[in-house]
This record gives sequence, C-alpha cells and structure tokens, in this order.
Amino acid sequence: MSMDGDDAGRCSNGLTAQKFRDATSEERATYGRWIRGIIFFYCGLLFIAGVAVVNYSGTGRTDLTKLAVHQAVRPD
Repeated sequence: MSMDGDDAGRCSNGLTAQKFRDATSEERATYGRWIRGIIFFYCGLLFIAGVAVVNYSGTGRTDLTKLAVHQAVRPD
C-alpha cells in the first residue's frame, strides 16, 4: 500500500496531484475546460429534469381554462 499521500486524490484515469503539478499549462487548461464541460452538461441535465417534473406534475403551470371568463351567448 502506497503511503505517499497522492492516493487520496487519484481519479479513475490515474491523475494524481503530482501529475497535475507536473503538467504543462496547456494540459492544465485542457483539463479545466473538460471539467467545466462536464459540470455544464450535468447542470443542463438537472435543469431539463426539473422542467420535466414541473411540467408533468400539473402544479407548475396555471390552468388558463379556469381563468377564462365564460360569457353567455346572446341571440341578436
């Protein structure tokens, strides 16, 4: 078992804190863009799921038929 301290920060792709520190600025920028993209993607999915829940639960929209004024038809 390794006790060098990098195991706690290890990702599934083998990225460790030491490897991140040793990376070039271009590699760090690419990693940052990738992480931001993943966060944006999952936030988008969460938003779409929230909209779907509100729309299909029946509590999110005002029922316009209840607000419409019904006038009696008068023969002229």
